[in-house]
This record gives sequence, structure tokens and C-alpha cells, in this order.
Amino acid sequence: MPTFAALAARAEDRVTSAVVRLLSRRGYTPRVVAYPSYGTVHRSRVRARVLLTAPDAPTPGSIARRGWRNLLSAELPDAEVRVRAQPGEGPDLLVARTDRGGYLDAWLDVPLEPGWQTLYLSVGEDADVPAPVQVVDPAATHGIVSDIDDTVLVTMVPRPHLAAWNFLVRSEARRKPVPGMPELYGRLTATHPDAPVFYLSTGAWNTASALSRFLHRVGLPQGSLLLTDLGPTGAALMRSGREHKAATLRRLAEELPGLQWILVGDDGQHDPQVYETFAAENPGRVAAIAVRELSVGEQVAQNGLPGPTPATRRAVDELERSSVVTVHAPDGRALADQLAEAGVIG
Repeated sequence: MPTFAALAARAEDRVTSAVVRLLSRRGYTPRVVAYPSYGTVHRSRVRARVLLTAPDAPTPGSIARRGWRNLLSAELPDAEVRVRAQPGEGPDLLVARTDRGGYLDAWLDVPLEPGWQTLYLSVGEDADVPAPVQVVDPAATHGIVSDIDDTVLVTMVPRPHLAAWNFLVRSEARRKPVPGMPELYGRLTATHPDAPVFYLSTGAWNTASALSRFLHRVGLPQGSLLLTDLGPTGAALMRSGREHKAATLRRLAEELPGLQWILVGDDGQHDPQVYETFAAENPGRVAAIAVRELSVGEQVAQNGLPGPTPATRRAVDELERSSVVTVHAPDGRALADQLAEAGVIG
């Protein structure tokens, strides 16, 4: 007998099909939203989503279409996406189809120079859309993985309501960085200039464009986004945020085996547990772990307690007993000073 999660996924698929038929009859057309991704000098991962939008609507995710307006689009499953090296010309490097949520997640063999490069995606008659790709330098020795909410972005709202608050209510101009975090990341990237930067979050892909603008506005380094989809999977009614982070870290370690990792998170949820497990499973692959300590108010907003959960405390204790450099402080400047004392940054 199908599980409730499987039935929910089927129901979601039926609703999506009905919405696609309705919007197509009303003249809505497919558009691609590309997400900042990553790769090596030989292979690149392309991540994007195809949405149906009104012909005269702003591009999904643009500043003119922020907040609740993004809900007026619908994902387009099984859409054919073409990937090229140049806009509007040259052969297709890849032709692939989106999944049931309208997402494209594909690797392609293409030689690219280290640094930020651009591939181009198109669907149907829509114009080519630039897809930023962070190409990891073969000489790089370190990689930086950072949580977003309460690590670099002040939220002060409970996690179950976080996506709705940031996505539907809060204006982009009011989003503030955690104090000292731009300074910390500036020192990290100055010490390790070739280090790729990844922002790993349980936030929804719908917020990707707004997050990229936030990072640029407050002076945080450009990075590849590793977000998630919030809907049913067929195996579970909601995706596990902790498993998303753990699985993504494992994948990065496999895809980029030459890197040591600097992991940055906060003690409001499960970052210390995820990082402690990753460090134990990958001895010698973690250069340092920095944990931002939430205030009492932030902790209460996160988990209803005045401090970290017992599981979080145990994970931090395990890290401090290990050989991994582990620092914790309430802001980025204090974390940077401790990492400098440990010799991780200059």
C-alpha cells in the first residue's frame, strides 16, 4: 500500500499538471532560472529550474519579482533545457529534461578555466540565460562551506516559519548580516584566495536570487548555492534539512577530493552535529569548524530553549576533544580572531 508521503507526492504531481495546462492555455511560457553552481576544469554541474510565467512578467527571481509574486509561477516538469558555451550560437553541450519539480541538475564534460565562468541555458524559444559556474582551481587546497540563516543572515524567527517570513514578508533591504561575518569571510578568502565558497542551507530554491543579491550587497564572497526543495519526495512528506546538509557535504568531499574544508555554521539547530559527523567520517579533510553562538533570544526563537540543545552541546564537546580546530563565538570578528590564533587565517 502506498505511504502517505507517496500519496502526497502523487497529489502534488496531479496539481502541477493541472496548473501547467491552465497556465499554458492562458499564454504562459517557460523560462529558465539558473542557480550559481560549481565544477572542475574538466566537468561542471548545471543547476536550474524551469517555470511557467506570463509573457510580460519580470524574470522569476528578479528584484522586480520578489516576495509573494514568485508564487505566481509554476514549475514545468519534463522541460527540455539546452546548455551552450556561448549565447545563441555553437553546438549544444547538453540537452536534458527537468524533473517532477521543474529542476535541472546535471553534469557535463566541458573544459573551463578556474574561477567564475558562465554557461548559457535555454528552453523553447526563450532567450539564453547565463548560468554562473564556480570552477575550482586544481591548485586549491581548501574549500569553505557556510550555513546561511543565523550564520551570515540574521533571521530571529523559528525555522518552520523561516522560509515564509523571508520569502513573503521581509523586504530585501531589511535583511542584515550577522555582525562581523563579512570581515570573517574576507579574511578567509584573503588567506585562501583559491578556495571555492559554498553556501549550504535548508532554505528553498525560490529564495536563491534574493540570497545572491544579499550576499553581494553586504560584501560576502560570491559562492555556489546548495539549497533544497521543500515538497514531498515520495519517500517523506518533507525533506530532512539535516540529511540534506549531510548528504551534500559527503557529495562535495567525493567530487572535490583534493580539498580540506573550513565549515562555518551556528549552534541554533544541527550544524555542529552535521559537521562533527562529517569530520569523523573524513579524517584529515576538515581544517577547521567555526560555530556562531546564538544569543538567548535567538535560541528561544529557534528551539524554545535559552541555549543550544543537548545534542548540539554534545557535538561541540566531541569536536573540541578531536584534532579538528574548533572555534565558537557570538560574532564573525571573534571567530576570525580565534581562527587567526589557530593559524587557519592570517
